[in-house]
Formats: sequence, structure tokens, C-alpha cells
Amino acid sequence: MKPVYLSHYRRTAFTRAHPKKPEVDAFSSLSGPALLAKLIDEVLDTTQLQTDQVDDLSLGCALGVKEQWSFGGRYPILQTAIGDQCASRMIDQQCGSGLAAMRMASLNIASGGADIALAGGYEHMTRVPMGPALFKEGILTVPQLQPDYDVARVMNMGLTAESLAKLGDISRETMDRFACRSHQLASAAREQGFLAGEILAVDTPAQAGYSLDACIRESTTLETLSALKPAFDENGQITAGNSSPLTSGAGLAVLMSEQALQTSGLEPLARVVACVDRGTRPELMGQGVVPAVEKLLALTGLRAEQIDFWEINEAFSVVPLYAIQTLQLDAERVNIHGGALALGHPLGATGIRLAGTLARTLQQQQGRYGIAAACIGGGQGIALLLEGIN
Repeated sequence: MKPVYLSHYRRTAFTRAHPKKPEVDAFSSLSGPALLAKLIDEVLDTTQLQTDQVDDLSLGCALGVKEQWSFGGRYPILQTAIGDQCASRMIDQQCGSGLAAMRMASLNIASGGADIALAGGYEHMTRVPMGPALFKEGILTVPQLQPDYDVARVMNMGLTAESLAKLGDISRETMDRFACRSHQLASAAREQGFLAGEILAVDTPAQAGYSLDACIRESTTLETLSALKPAFDENGQITAGNSSPLTSGAGLAVLMSEQALQTSGLEPLARVVACVDRGTRPELMGQGVVPAVEKLLALTGLRAEQIDFWEINEAFSVVPLYAIQTLQLDAERVNIHGGALALGHPLGATGIRLAGTLARTLQQQQGRYGIAAACIGGGQGIALLLEGIN
């Protein structure tokens, strides 16, 4: 198998989404495919790749309905300068869709089927129905599961987080403290210019060059988070404050073979080593990170203590907290620039952000190994190992 390198990463800002109040979303007038198309065109301009050099696009999207249906990944391509030769597909692995897109692109290169492949993802959580609205509009139907599964809990991610907090004996205060940390770290990353290094400014009808991650709240305190009421169970611990907010955004990564790197003269950010996924009980969806990471470490012969930095998706505070506790991770090496609790979680784009931010962190901190991981609705986890180029 040929080595695979991550050579370029960029995302849009992540905006606050609100299906009932679209005016609060800075991207309300732009679709998910349109956001990704802007990133693709920026890649061509920045890297000076020729339009006929890009072989492949794997597109992650958790809710490929209505305008997010992409005709097998073709819509974003047909809005850009990329040539018709670029093959494409859309991948739905829910919150793991972006990482799954990276895995598919990497496998195509490793097997010799492509030299330059794009892995992208988007989710516009203002313009596409979310949650119960999908069922009320008849877009989705409630599945008939085996009787030993609690379908009401399986289909409600907040309730799965409640179950995981109970399993791990993780307190409300611990979750709120972690959420406060995420906002503090993300605020610092923005002030220090780290976040600006991965965001493409996007022109909207209301503002030229929009580049603000709108969900970061610098003023967040433990006291304000502690005052919030439970969001999913009146007797529960999961609140809007220790859950990721609804978000719109897109992300894009460029993956290359060694030969393509040499030909293009581009410098890689990191080497893609391996990516695996693993199932778990659907009622304990957030637990999925743990078996995925364990499988990845077993595959590569590494130990958790050999991993310099981690990007574990903060779908809820309890997800990284449970992983830190179970895998015995150094919490100071997890999400050091903040995570989805502050930045937001546009489902299909999140995996691209996790991997891209991780690659940039390895470069900034001169780390060797990093793992990006996410839990997945329906009871799965996915984990990707990167090796820094130092």
C-alpha cells in the first residue's frame, strides 16, 4: 500500500444554526454544497493544482436530504472549476461522515486508484430539517428494531448521552467544567490566531469575508452553565451548555500520494496512518469512541500514552470525558484548542475539522502521533491516526 499524506486543510467558519430563526445563521442564504464548492475553488487557487489533476472526491454528509442530497457527490464538483474526470461519492456515517470520507479518499490513494483525492463534508442545520422535524415531514420513518433495543433512546442523542453519563458515573459539574474549558480554549485559539489559520473567509449577501466561529462564548462560566435546565430529561444532567450547538459549515482536506507531493512541490501537514470504526450499543452511542480507538491502537501496535495529541469530538461533554476516563488519557492533550462544545458540530464537516485541526496541532507542537475520533449516532465510533511531519 502506498503512503498517504494530508497536504491541505481548510474549513468555513462554523455559524450558529436555527431552523426556526434562519436570520441568526450567517450562512442562511448559502447551501451546504455551495459552501463546500467555495472551499474546493480555494484549494485550486492556493495549491495551484490543475483542474484535471484531482482524481476523486469523497463527501461526508449526515443528512443527505433535500438540498443536501448531492447526486453522489456531483453537485459540489459541478459548482467548481474541477474537471469532469473527478469521481465522487457521498458518505453517510452520521457524525463520523467526515472521517469516513477521509478514510475512503486515503484508501483510494493507498491502493493506487488515485494520486490526489479530496475529502469534504458539510451540514447546514438551518436549511435542512433536524431531529423530530424529519419524522413529522415524512422524510424519515421510525425504524423497527429488535425488542432488546430502546428505540426512543436510540433515536435521541441527548438520552444516549444521559445513559453514558450514568454508566461512567460522570457528574453534571464535571461535564459543565469540561464545557467551560472548551469555550476558554477555543477563545484563546481564536485570540492567538490559530483558528484563523484554518478558516476560509466566505462572502455572504450580508457580509463580505465572514470568518467568525459564532458559537464560541468567551464569557462562559461554570456558574452560568450550572444554572441551565436539563434539555432531554427533566431529571437528567445533559443541558444545552454541555451539548454541542446546532451549527452550519463545511470542511475540506486534500490527500496526496508521495508521487503527487513531489510533482506538485507541496509540503504535507501529516501522514495518514490508519482509520478504523467499531460498533457499540446504540443506547450508549457516545461510548463508540472507546472501542474504535482500542481497535486502532491494536491495529497499529501503539499505546495510548504514545499519542501526543487527541481530537475527540465534543458532541456532548460526556463523550471525551468517558474516553479520557476509560482509555486513561492525559486530559491536557485532548482538544487543546477547544472542541465542538464551543466551535459547533456541523455533522458531516466535523470529521474534517477534527483531522485538520489535529494535523495543524501536530505541526504546531511538533508532535509525532495524533488521533482524531468521533462517536456516531446509531452506536458506532471512528478513529483516525495521523503522524506528524517534523
